[in-house]
Amino acid sequence: MNRQICRAMLTAACWLAMTGAGFAQSFDVTFKVPLNLTGIATAITKVKVGCNINSPALPVVAGSAANVVSAFVEIPVSGGQVVTTATVVVPVSRLDTSNGKTSATYRCIMWGFSQTGQDWDTFDEMAPRPIYRLSPTPANITGTFTW
Repeated sequence: MNRQICRAMLTAACWLAMTGAGFAQSFDVTFKVPLNLTGIATAITKVKVGCNINSPALPVVAGSAANVVSAFVEIPVSGGQVVTTATVVVPVSRLDTSNGKTSATYRCIMWGFSQTGQDWDTFDEMAPRPIYRLSPTPANITGTFTW
């Protein structure tokens, strides 16, 4: 299969709404990720954008990594392309910024879903499976912020 070509622009902006220091009720973080993906293999029927936040201010939640919250959205592929803005809302129900615990890091990543293989994988221009090859490789979005 020929290499698939994509033009990807992945940037994120996050908005934080806080009601005060210490423990709070809701601090959801919204990532807006513009997508301009073309030349996606016909076997890929969905694109998923997932974002996670790691911070000492986040509580430890049973069944997940310590101090990490995450969320994702799925977007259908139409005509071999996805041209839209993905909005990923990462729910943060509790936050403890006491004792200087105000730093956070984030990462957003993108996957494709193969209808034929019934599985998800990341896009990469050197992907071992040709259906997941996009060039240039869509970059992960990473950064830091303060609560």
